[in-house]
Amino acid sequence: MSEKKLNVFLHFRKAGGTRMVNLALANDESLWDNHDNGKPCDSSGTVVDLTKLTFEQSLNFFEDAISMGKSFISVGRGKTFIEAAISHPHVRTICSLRNPKKTCLSNYNYDFYLVEAHDKNLSGYLQRKQYSNPFIKSILYEGGDVEFNQNSVEEAVNILQKFDVLFELGHPDSDTLMSRHLGWRNFDVKSHSTRGEDRLWKVVNMIKKGRVIRAVALMLGQKRGNPEEVPEATISLDQELMNRLFKSA
Repeated sequence: MSEKKLNVFLHFRKAGGTRMVNLALANDESLWDNHDNGKPCDSSGTVVDLTKLTFEQSLNFFEDAISMGKSFISVGRGKTFIEAAISHPHVRTICSLRNPKKTCLSNYNYDFYLVEAHDKNLSGYLQRKQYSNPFIKSILYEGGDVEFNQNSVEEAVNILQKFDVLFELGHPDSDTLMSRHLGWRNFDVKSHSTRGEDRLWKVVNMIKKGRVIRAVALMLGQKRGNPEEVPEATISLDQELMNRLFKSA
């Protein structure tokens, strides 16, 4: 039986985070009363910006969460908050990472089919979003725009290697790893995607907004872009991060 702690999950966009939140719910973890896919929200429904907390404030936040009986929260980014989580004796840090090219394509397809992005091709989307190494950016985020380089990879690796539970999305042993470290037993949950039963509400949403052709494309299962189209420069640091963490294991 794993020790009961506050699980802090570093949630990278389109890297398996929704499944993690669904798993937490299915295994009776206590989330914030008002949350957005695991991220704590205030009374108005706005996600609390945990990146603004100092190291000491982050530790106090964990203490408050534990005293309220919470056992799972998600956070999208923030170096200081992450390092505080690692240092707290009653916090368990969790992170899943995914193939950077697949993550990039999933972001594009997700935005395209939710009618957030009108870019007709991947290159236009990447340019408009200034998409670049989102894993590294999220881990090391401290506010403002910062240029990341080879040293950033080393720094991110050092942080993630201190996590209690770290796995690669899709690895056959990932659920076994979570079961061993988190005590979870129920893994029969769904992940949101552009496939299966999740298509219906997206199709209806697109039709309402007059995007009939796009709705038909989704119903036919048409995916936009392919891995070969993802520029190496946009994911090179994230790919090296993955290689350092998993390929050498």
